[in-house]
Amino acid sequence: MGGSRSETKDSEMKIESARFGTIELEATELIYFPAGVIGFPEETAFALIRHGDSPCIGWLQSVKTPEIAFPVVSVHGLGVEYPDVPLETALEMANLGDIGDEIAVMAMLSAQRGQPATVNLMAPIIVNVTTRRAMQMHLEGTRYSTRELFVLPRETTANDPTMAMDKNAPVQASTVAAE
Repeated sequence: MGGSRSETKDSEMKIESARFGTIELEATELIYFPAGVIGFPEETAFALIRHGDSPCIGWLQSVKTPEIAFPVVSVHGLGVEYPDVPLETALEMANLGDIGDEIAVMAMLSAQRGQPATVNLMAPIIVNVTTRRAMQMHLEGTRYSTRELFVLPRETTANDPTMAMDKNAPVQASTVAAE
């Protein structure tokens, strides 16, 4: 499989996606996972794509592999007290910055056919909004699991720091498909 990204002028780039077609965005909009994502260590750069008009649901589209796009949800929109364990040590260990930096927290969404949708709150994706460096990290001591029932509150905030990272919303996805 060839590369799925091509550079255009200055920092503008195009990413090929099996789900969304060609995505145009600025290189500065990418989110970098130096250690990759759990189960996908070679996937280190992603574009955050907003899901329709939702302020809380999006997709992490791999820059490298057109077939890899993970549905994600901003935990800020779930209406739960989260995280329930301190992030300071994890942020320092991951070299993502300190707790004073603006941090966005996402959870991977799983929607298997015929089953209720769930989110992985045990291993959230933590993103330093300023540096755009991210890591999916296992939270030690959390009461949450990898398969928490996904229930989005009726009111969600448009000021969510996670989906606000997708400044241009290059693609509008219409539905979250089953895995």
